[in-house]
Amino acid sequence: MKLLLGIALLLLAAQLSESACFFQPQNTNATRESQEPNVCIDETDGSVHELGESWNSTNCVLCTCGNDGYGCCERAHRPLMYPEDCVAVFDLEDCVYRVHLKGDPSIECYSPGGVGK
Repeated sequence: MKLLLGIALLLLAAQLSESACFFQPQNTNATRESQEPNVCIDETDGSVHELGESWNSTNCVLCTCGNDGYGCCERAHRPLMYPEDCVAVFDLEDCVYRVHLKGDPSIECYSPGGVGK
């Protein structure tokens, strides 16, 4: 029951922040190969996780293992509003979007009305 509540809260938080979420059904063939029925196998990197466990996947998503598979939500929130002369670029190493002036990544953009240094 706590697991279902945790997943529901995770999905609700993601909806409020406009992050993308998805559910990955358990791969029954992979489960049989691992000889562990109560685990989730992350299809992005093959890592094995116990029922109820949460982890940060290699593709910048937060996942939680459930009975029938695992649910994941993006950790990074894509900025929706920034000046037209700026661009949002995803930083896979830090799992964040960086908004900077087009053509000059050293100048960060802070708001729709201005550019900061």
